[in-house]
Amino acid sequence: MSRLAVFFLMIVAPALAICLALLGLETLGTNLLGWFLLLFGVAYPAGGVITYFIRREPFWKWNTGEAVREEKGDRSFWGILPGFLVVFFAPPVEWMVLTAVLPRAVWMQIAGLALILVALALIVWARSHIRGLYSGHVEVQVGHRLVVSGPYRFARHPSYSGFLLLAVGIALGYSSLIGLIAIPLLLLPGLAYRIGVEEKILVEQFGEEYLAYKGRTRKLIPGIW
Repeated sequence: MSRLAVFFLMIVAPALAICLALLGLETLGTNLLGWFLLLFGVAYPAGGVITYFIRREPFWKWNTGEAVREEKGDRSFWGILPGFLVVFFAPPVEWMVLTAVLPRAVWMQIAGLALILVALALIVWARSHIRGLYSGHVEVQVGHRLVVSGPYRFARHPSYSGFLLLAVGIALGYSSLIGLIAIPLLLLPGLAYRIGVEEKILVEQFGEEYLAYKGRTRKLIPGIW
């Protein structure tokens, strides 16, 4: 992972997480999703510190194997970053300072929370199957295996499917028009680019095995895309 990306994850991201927690705290009295933003914003830096002291490695790098193929410059990381920043931060800000465009009903908050819970469950499910192969940096390490179990039976990138559901849940729960617009305009193109980078490396590594897997699954949404 590039030094700039590491600096962002170690310094900038925890600061942003605290800001997100403060936004959650500010909206807590009027929106149920305030609890999620508050807990997530606190858990991100706290979890990073705890993970480092337990595993002696940063949370975005679950193992220290030698990379045999990798993306140079982390361009796909910077490609998905704008979409994630907008879909996390714009909805609570829009809720606090802008005039409502979409209905601000409790049922939308409940629907948003439900989607967030499903998204988190999907991400945890995916991580439980990929285990030590996870890395925030796009790479293939020595001994890397092709995972096709669990949610990977239905989609090639279920963690990203979870992040997409998470974004929809936040935008819906905060009745955020900006958030909903940012998903197809910013987040999806960023995810599509990163998926393309990952799959190019996986094809180079696994060849026909990955092409066969690719032929029977979709990228993010089973049966659709």
